[in-house]
Amino acid sequence: MMDGVGAVGSLFGLVGFLFALVGAGLCVALVRGAVLRQQALTRGLSAQARCLDTYVTRDADGDRHRKVVLGFTAADGQAVRLTAGAPRTMVPGDIVEVRYLPNRPQRAAVVGSGGPAALIGTAIGVATCLLFTFGGLFFGAVGLGLGVFGFGTS
Repeated sequence: MMDGVGAVGSLFGLVGFLFALVGAGLCVALVRGAVLRQQALTRGLSAQARCLDTYVTRDADGDRHRKVVLGFTAADGQAVRLTAGAPRTMVPGDIVEVRYLPNRPQRAAVVGSGGPAALIGTAIGVATCLLFTFGGLFFGAVGLGLGVFGFGTS
């Protein structure tokens, strides 16, 4: 029969492993998004997108971020609308070049946006996700040790 420390340890371990799974999933999503963006910029088809709207968002820290809604027609005739970070001050009607993969036009990337700052942001995001993942693995292993082996109980 499992005592109180063992049950709490097992629950602690399961929650730790769940955190590790979420962290690993976020890390994979960040890297995949960065790879797709780079592929679009280097090998993608080019299109002229028109700025349809602009707006400003605020994050939890109060920092402001300009966003633009862009519209363009893909090579297959599909009308595409996407929201992106503004590479510069834009007003509705401005034209900007985008590049996209033929099978993913809705994931188009604005030419000239990002640069080293986007790479640094992705690296910081991946490092944070890895810290989250390894922290979850550590707490999962400790919790599992308490739950299964009863370490710390007499």
